[in-house]
Amino acid sequence: MNNVEKARVLHTWFPDEIPALLETMQGMSETILQNEAQHRAGWEEGLFGFDFWLQLAGQAERIIQLYGKGLHKKGRLFSDQLFDHYQAIYTVHCLIAFAKTRQLANRKFFLATDLLFDI
Repeated sequence: MNNVEKARVLHTWFPDEIPALLETMQGMSETILQNEAQHRAGWEEGLFGFDFWLQLAGQAERIIQLYGKGLHKKGRLFSDQLFDHYQAIYTVHCLIAFAKTRQLANRKFFLATDLLFDI
C-alpha cells in the first residue's frame, strides 16, 4: 500500500480522530510558520533543507483551510490532498506525532498508525 491508500484506511477506521489530527497539523504548521527563524536555526534534517519543510508546512495549512470539514468527512479527499507525493513527508510526521499523544486515550488508533506508517 502507498501512503494515500494507508491514509484512506486510517480515515475509514478512525473518522472520529481526523478532526483532532487536522487541528494538530494546523497548529504544528502555524508554529513553524510563525517561528520560522527559531526552527531554521535548529534545523538538523539531512535529507532536505528547511525551506522545503517550510513549504510543506505552508501547503498543509492551505489544504486544511481550503477543504476544511470536507477532510473530516471524505476519506478520499483527506488522503489524496495530504498524503500524496512530497506532502506525505510532512503529513506523516504530523500523524506520528499526533498518534503518540493518543497512545493512552485511543490505543487502537496508535496501533493502527504504527501498523500502517511504522512508528
